[in-house]
Amino acid sequence: MNTPTLLKTETPDLTPDSGPVCRGGMKAAFYSIVALFAGVVSIALLLRHAAVHARTPATVFFGIPAAVFLCLAAWGFWKVYSAWRATRNDAPYSRAVLAGELGFDLLCTCRDVVAAAFFLPDSTRRGGTMRLLVFLENYASRHRVANLRLGHLPGLGRPEATLTRLHLAAGQAAVYCLPVRVSPGLAPGNHHLSVRLWMDCPSGAGQRLPGSRRHMFDARMTRIAAPFDVAEDMAPSAEADAPLPAPRYISLASVSEPAPRMGELLALVEETAAREPAGT
Repeated sequence: MNTPTLLKTETPDLTPDSGPVCRGGMKAAFYSIVALFAGVVSIALLLRHAAVHARTPATVFFGIPAAVFLCLAAWGFWKVYSAWRATRNDAPYSRAVLAGELGFDLLCTCRDVVAAAFFLPDSTRRGGTMRLLVFLENYASRHRVANLRLGHLPGLGRPEATLTRLHLAAGQAAVYCLPVRVSPGLAPGNHHLSVRLWMDCPSGAGQRLPGSRRHMFDARMTRIAAPFDVAEDMAPSAEADAPLPAPRYISLASVSEPAPRMGELLALVEETAAREPAGT
């Protein structure tokens, strides 16, 4: 696999990180209460046993878990307090571009990042070209680094899997555009490219921005199978031999800007539609 470099959008998003470094939500509070309860039970058993059998090895057996549980409870409550103290009440509103402007049916987040991927067009001839579009939007108040792994598919000129790292500022929405060419020898029919995403949080978790989609399952990894169809006929040799454009990483929205910027995406779609032959 290749050695990835970190890509930033063509138009940089300078939104600063804000909000809590750690995420002290209901889950952290629940586990802290459980650890506190376990610590209290361990202390009660320790005192009861010590009253009957003073200074026995069993006394140490109850004492160590009590200390561990109480330390875990204290650490958990400190995380909850730190997150509450650092939470911003004036956090900027998420643009919610993927769910709103683009109308994607989003099922889950991946460490506060929603994603969608598909080919444009999703049907072409052997020797023809397509663009893989990977849409990302960060719902958190701190930046994320998306690790994008595209599987190997020799029929798309991909002899091995590749890894690309994409920077997402706080609240930013962006699209990664990768031109590909269908091999003339690829069998007609339906195929798919494996897309896998996982996130790094270099500056911490942050808080969910208001206006973002709520009550979504937050996964550690997102897997997408991007489908495409290959027709029976062949593309003209001039199209099959033309060099592919370079990949692009385009910003769609920033919480630091008054409105989403969809112009470059629309231009990309119109360019693809103009290149698509009639009847495909």
